[in-house]
Amino acid sequence: MRPINRRKYPYHPHQPIFENVLDTYAEYRTDASPLFQGGVIFYGFYMNDFNFNRIFVVPDGCLHLVVCCHKEHPSANICGSIFKGRQGVFVRSDCEYFVICFMPGYAEFFLKYPIGEFSEMEIPIQEVFPHAAELLERVAEQTSFAGRIRAFEAFYLNHFRDGLEVPLLVKYLTEKIITLRGALNVKELAQDTGYSSRYMLKTFEKFVGVSPKLLGRIVRFQNVIYSLEHKHCDETLDRIFEMGYFDQNHFIKEFKEFSFVTPKKYIQQIDSAHMLMNGNGTPIVR
Repeated sequence: MRPINRRKYPYHPHQPIFENVLDTYAEYRTDASPLFQGGVIFYGFYMNDFNFNRIFVVPDGCLHLVVCCHKEHPSANICGSIFKGRQGVFVRSDCEYFVICFMPGYAEFFLKYPIGEFSEMEIPIQEVFPHAAELLERVAEQTSFAGRIRAFEAFYLNHFRDGLEVPLLVKYLTEKIITLRGALNVKELAQDTGYSSRYMLKTFEKFVGVSPKLLGRIVRFQNVIYSLEHKHCDETLDRIFEMGYFDQNHFIKEFKEFSFVTPKKYIQQIDSAHMLMNGNGTPIVR
Protein backbone atom coordinates (compact mmCIF):
# COMPACT_ATOMS: atom_id res chain seq x y z
CA MET A 1 0.00 0.00 0.00
CA ARG A 2 1.60 3.22 -1.16
CA PRO A 3 0.22 6.75 -0.85
CA ILE A 4 -0.87 8.31 -4.12
CA ASN A 5 1.47 11.22 -4.79
CA ARG A 6 -0.07 14.30 -6.37
CA ARG A 7 0.90 17.93 -6.48
CA LYS A 8 -2.68 18.92 -5.82
CA TYR A 9 -5.26 17.27 -3.64
CA PRO A 10 -7.16 15.25 -6.26
CA TYR A 11 -10.67 16.19 -5.12
CA HIS A 12 -12.45 19.48 -5.58
CA PRO A 13 -15.95 19.29 -4.06
CA HIS A 14 -18.63 21.66 -5.26
CA GLN A 15 -21.57 23.35 -3.58
CA PRO A 16 -23.19 24.43 -6.86
CA ILE A 17 -26.00 26.46 -5.35
CA PHE A 18 -23.54 28.70 -3.53
CA GLU A 19 -21.24 28.96 -6.54
CA ASN A 20 -23.96 29.72 -9.07
CA VAL A 21 -26.47 31.71 -7.01
CA LEU A 22 -24.48 33.93 -4.65
CA ASP A 23 -22.70 36.67 -6.56
CA THR A 24 -20.54 37.34 -3.47
CA TYR A 25 -19.14 33.79 -3.43
CA ALA A 26 -15.33 33.46 -3.21
CA GLU A 27 -13.13 30.39 -2.88
CA TYR A 28 -9.48 29.71 -2.09
CA ARG A 29 -7.71 26.34 -2.22
CA THR A 30 -4.63 25.57 -0.12
CA ASP A 31 -2.68 23.30 -2.46
CA ALA A 32 0.50 25.34 -2.05
CA SER A 33 0.21 25.72 1.72
CA PRO A 34 2.74 23.69 3.74
CA LEU A 35 0.30 23.83 6.66
CA PHE A 36 -2.77 22.39 4.97
CA GLN A 37 -1.34 20.45 2.00
CA GLY A 38 -4.50 20.89 -0.04
CA GLY A 39 -6.62 19.50 2.79
CA VAL A 40 -8.56 22.74 3.31
CA ILE A 41 -10.66 24.98 1.07
CA PHE A 42 -11.83 28.41 2.25
CA TYR A 43 -15.19 29.84 1.16
CA GLY A 44 -16.63 33.29 1.68
CA PHE A 45 -20.04 34.79 0.86
CA TYR A 46 -22.68 37.24 1.99
CA MET A 47 -26.09 35.84 2.96
CA ASN A 48 -29.04 38.19 2.49
CA ASP A 49 -32.71 37.88 3.50
CA PHE A 50 -33.70 36.83 -0.02
CA ASN A 51 -31.61 33.64 0.01
CA PHE A 52 -31.59 32.96 3.76
CA ASN A 53 -34.07 30.06 3.71
CA ARG A 54 -33.69 29.09 0.06
CA ILE A 55 -30.10 27.85 -0.23
CA PHE A 56 -29.50 24.11 0.06
CA VAL A 57 -26.34 22.06 0.34
CA VAL A 58 -25.39 18.76 -1.26
CA PRO A 59 -23.18 15.97 0.11
CA ASP A 60 -19.46 16.46 -0.54
CA GLY A 61 -17.82 14.14 2.02
CA CYS A 62 -16.29 17.08 3.89
CA LEU A 63 -16.63 18.65 7.33
CA HIS A 64 -17.30 22.39 7.33
CA LEU A 65 -16.69 25.01 10.00
CA VAL A 66 -19.21 27.75 9.14
CA VAL A 67 -18.45 31.11 10.75
CA CYS A 68 -20.98 33.94 10.90
CA CYS A 69 -18.78 37.06 10.93
CA HIS A 70 -21.13 39.35 12.84
CA LYS A 71 -19.04 42.08 14.49
CA GLU A 72 -20.74 42.01 17.89
CA HIS A 73 -21.96 38.42 17.99
CA PRO A 74 -19.79 36.13 15.85
CA SER A 75 -20.65 32.45 15.96
CA ALA A 76 -19.76 29.21 14.23
CA ASN A 77 -21.14 25.73 13.76
CA ILE A 78 -19.28 22.53 13.02
CA CYS A 79 -21.25 20.97 10.16
CA GLY A 80 -20.47 17.29 9.72
CA SER A 81 -20.78 15.26 6.55
CA ILE A 82 -24.33 14.94 5.30
CA PHE A 83 -25.77 11.86 3.65
CA LYS A 84 -28.52 13.57 1.62
CA GLY A 85 -29.15 17.04 0.24
CA ARG A 86 -30.67 19.44 2.73
CA GLN A 87 -31.58 23.08 3.19
CA GLY A 88 -28.74 25.20 4.49
CA VAL A 89 -29.11 26.38 8.08
CA PHE A 90 -27.63 29.79 8.84
CA VAL A 91 -27.44 31.66 12.13
CA ARG A 92 -28.59 34.99 10.70
CA SER A 93 -29.12 36.85 7.46
CA ASP A 94 -27.47 40.07 6.29
CA CYS A 95 -24.16 38.66 7.44
CA GLU A 96 -20.87 37.66 5.85
CA TYR A 97 -19.89 34.03 6.24
CA PHE A 98 -16.46 32.42 6.25
CA VAL A 99 -16.25 28.66 5.80
CA ILE A 100 -13.32 26.32 6.45
CA CYS A 101 -13.96 23.14 4.46
CA PHE A 102 -11.84 20.18 5.60
CA MET A 103 -11.25 17.55 2.93
CA PRO A 104 -12.03 13.91 3.83
CA GLY A 105 -9.70 12.82 6.62
CA TYR A 106 -8.25 16.20 7.60
CA ALA A 107 -10.69 17.52 10.24
CA GLU A 108 -9.83 15.04 13.02
CA PHE A 109 -6.36 16.54 13.44
CA PHE A 110 -7.91 19.98 14.00
CA LEU A 111 -10.88 19.06 16.22
CA LYS A 112 -9.33 16.10 18.11
CA TYR A 113 -12.65 14.23 18.00
CA PRO A 114 -13.80 11.30 15.87
CA ILE A 115 -15.32 12.97 12.82
CA GLY A 116 -18.09 10.38 12.65
CA GLU A 117 -19.58 11.99 15.78
CA PHE A 118 -20.41 15.11 13.74
CA SER A 119 -22.02 13.41 10.74
CA GLU A 120 -25.49 14.75 9.89
CA MET A 121 -25.18 17.28 12.75
CA GLU A 122 -24.54 20.99 13.27
CA ILE A 123 -22.83 21.73 16.59
CA PRO A 124 -21.79 25.14 18.00
CA ILE A 125 -18.01 25.28 17.98
CA GLN A 126 -17.90 26.41 21.63
CA GLU A 127 -19.20 22.98 22.67
CA VAL A 128 -16.22 21.24 21.08
CA PHE A 129 -13.24 23.47 20.47
CA PRO A 130 -11.32 24.94 23.45
CA HIS A 131 -10.09 28.05 21.60
CA ALA A 132 -13.41 28.88 19.91
CA ALA A 133 -13.73 32.43 21.29
CA GLU A 134 -10.26 33.39 20.07
CA LEU A 135 -10.89 31.93 16.61
CA LEU A 136 -14.22 33.75 16.24
CA GLU A 137 -12.74 37.07 17.36
CA ARG A 138 -9.77 36.84 14.99
CA VAL A 139 -11.90 35.94 11.97
CA ALA A 140 -14.85 38.26 12.60
CA GLU A 141 -12.74 41.39 13.11
CA GLN A 142 -11.40 41.11 9.56
CA THR A 143 -13.16 42.98 6.78
CA SER A 144 -12.10 40.90 3.77
CA PHE A 145 -12.04 37.29 2.63
CA ALA A 146 -8.22 37.37 2.30
CA GLY A 147 -7.92 38.86 5.78
CA ARG A 148 -10.00 36.06 7.27
CA ILE A 149 -7.82 33.45 5.59
CA ARG A 150 -4.71 35.09 7.07
CA ALA A 151 -6.40 35.28 10.48
CA PHE A 152 -7.19 31.55 10.40
CA GLU A 153 -3.63 30.72 9.34
CA ALA A 154 -2.22 32.84 12.20
CA PHE A 155 -4.60 31.18 14.64
CA TYR A 156 -3.59 27.75 13.39
CA LEU A 157 0.12 28.50 13.78
CA ASN A 158 -0.50 29.71 17.33
CA HIS A 159 -2.14 26.46 18.42
CA PHE A 160 -0.73 23.76 16.13
CA ARG A 161 2.96 23.14 15.55
CA ASP A 162 2.62 20.81 12.60
CA GLY A 163 0.72 20.81 9.34
CA LEU A 164 -2.47 18.81 8.96
CA GLU A 165 -1.76 15.10 9.01
CA VAL A 166 -3.87 12.14 7.95
CA PRO A 167 -3.18 8.47 8.86
CA LEU A 168 -1.63 6.61 5.94
CA LEU A 169 -4.51 4.11 5.68
CA VAL A 170 -7.15 6.87 5.56
CA LYS A 171 -5.12 8.93 3.09
CA TYR A 172 -4.61 5.94 0.83
CA LEU A 173 -8.29 4.94 0.89
CA THR A 174 -9.65 8.44 0.27
CA GLU A 175 -7.25 9.14 -2.58
CA LYS A 176 -7.97 5.71 -4.08
CA ILE A 177 -11.73 6.36 -3.96
CA ILE A 178 -11.28 9.83 -5.43
CA THR A 179 -8.91 8.64 -8.17
CA LEU A 180 -11.38 5.91 -9.15
CA ARG A 181 -14.16 8.55 -9.21
CA GLY A 182 -16.16 6.59 -6.67
CA ALA A 183 -16.17 3.33 -8.63
CA LEU A 184 -14.82 1.17 -5.81
CA ASN A 185 -15.17 -2.30 -4.38
CA VAL A 186 -14.83 -2.37 -0.60
CA LYS A 187 -13.64 -5.98 -0.52
CA GLU A 188 -10.96 -5.20 -3.07
CA LEU A 189 -9.88 -2.20 -1.00
CA ALA A 190 -9.57 -4.42 2.07
CA GLN A 191 -7.45 -6.92 0.14
CA ASP A 192 -5.38 -4.09 -1.29
CA THR A 193 -4.59 -2.60 2.13
CA GLY A 194 -4.21 -5.87 4.04
CA TYR A 195 -6.67 -4.76 6.73
CA SER A 196 -9.99 -6.39 7.55
CA SER A 197 -13.13 -4.72 6.19
CA ARG A 198 -14.32 -4.12 9.76
CA TYR A 199 -11.13 -2.35 10.85
CA MET A 200 -10.99 -0.37 7.62
CA LEU A 201 -14.60 0.78 8.04
CA LYS A 202 -14.14 1.75 11.71
CA THR A 203 -10.97 3.74 11.02
CA PHE A 204 -12.41 5.42 7.96
CA GLU A 205 -15.60 6.56 9.70
CA LYS A 206 -13.56 7.95 12.61
CA PHE A 207 -11.48 10.20 10.37
CA VAL A 208 -13.85 10.87 7.46
CA GLY A 209 -17.31 10.62 9.01
CA VAL A 210 -18.82 8.38 6.33
CA SER A 211 -18.17 4.85 5.11
CA PRO A 212 -15.90 4.20 2.11
CA LYS A 213 -18.96 3.09 0.15
CA LEU A 214 -20.89 6.30 0.88
CA LEU A 215 -17.87 8.47 0.10
CA GLY A 216 -17.62 6.64 -3.21
CA ARG A 217 -21.25 7.47 -4.01
CA ILE A 218 -20.69 11.11 -3.04
CA VAL A 219 -17.53 11.41 -5.15
CA ARG A 220 -19.38 9.87 -8.10
CA PHE A 221 -22.21 12.40 -7.62
CA GLN A 222 -19.75 15.29 -7.40
CA ASN A 223 -18.19 14.18 -10.68
CA VAL A 224 -21.65 14.13 -12.25
CA ILE A 225 -22.24 17.71 -11.09
CA TYR A 226 -19.01 18.78 -12.71
CA SER A 227 -19.88 16.95 -15.91
CA LEU A 228 -23.36 18.49 -16.08
CA GLU A 229 -21.99 21.99 -15.67
CA HIS A 230 -19.21 21.61 -18.24
CA LYS A 231 -20.78 19.33 -20.86
CA HIS A 232 -24.15 18.86 -22.45
CA CYS A 233 -26.68 17.07 -20.29
CA ASP A 234 -27.32 14.39 -22.94
CA GLU A 235 -23.61 13.58 -23.11
CA THR A 236 -23.51 13.02 -19.36
CA LEU A 237 -26.61 10.82 -19.47
CA ASP A 238 -24.95 8.71 -22.17
CA ARG A 239 -22.02 8.06 -19.80
CA ILE A 240 -23.88 6.89 -16.70
CA PHE A 241 -22.61 3.32 -17.05
CA GLU A 242 -19.01 4.55 -17.22
CA MET A 243 -19.66 6.51 -14.03
CA GLY A 244 -20.71 3.35 -12.17
CA TYR A 245 -24.51 3.50 -12.26
CA PHE A 246 -26.49 0.33 -13.01
CA ASP A 247 -29.06 2.04 -15.21
CA GLN A 248 -30.82 5.37 -15.74
CA ASN A 249 -33.29 4.77 -12.89
CA HIS A 250 -30.42 4.15 -10.47
CA PHE A 251 -28.72 7.31 -11.68
CA ILE A 252 -31.80 9.53 -11.37
CA LYS A 253 -32.80 8.12 -7.97
CA GLU A 254 -29.35 8.74 -6.47
CA PHE A 255 -29.06 12.17 -8.05
CA LYS A 256 -32.41 13.23 -6.56
CA GLU A 257 -31.37 11.87 -3.18
CA PHE A 258 -28.32 14.13 -3.15
CA SER A 259 -29.76 17.20 -4.91
CA PHE A 260 -33.60 17.10 -4.63
CA VAL A 261 -34.07 17.33 -8.43
CA THR A 262 -33.55 15.23 -11.54
CA PRO A 263 -30.37 15.75 -13.60
CA LYS A 264 -32.26 17.49 -16.41
CA LYS A 265 -34.08 19.78 -13.98
CA TYR A 266 -30.78 20.53 -12.32
CA ILE A 267 -29.09 21.62 -15.55
CA GLN A 268 -32.10 23.80 -16.44
CA GLN A 269 -31.79 25.57 -13.10
CA ILE A 270 -28.05 26.05 -13.50
CA ASP A 271 -28.56 27.52 -16.98
CA SER A 272 -31.20 29.89 -15.62
CA ALA A 273 -28.92 30.96 -12.80
CA HIS A 274 -26.09 31.68 -15.23
CA MET A 275 -28.35 33.75 -17.45
CA LEU A 276 -29.58 35.88 -14.57
CA MET A 277 -26.17 36.32 -13.00
CA ASN A 278 -24.63 37.31 -16.33
CA GLY A 279 -27.51 39.61 -17.09
CA ASN A 280 -28.04 41.78 -14.03
CA GLY A 281 -26.35 40.10 -11.09
CA THR A 282 -29.62 39.19 -9.41
CA PRO A 283 -29.36 35.87 -7.57
CA ILE A 284 -31.82 33.14 -8.40
CA VAL A 285 -33.08 30.65 -5.83
CA ARG A 286 -34.05 27.05 -6.35
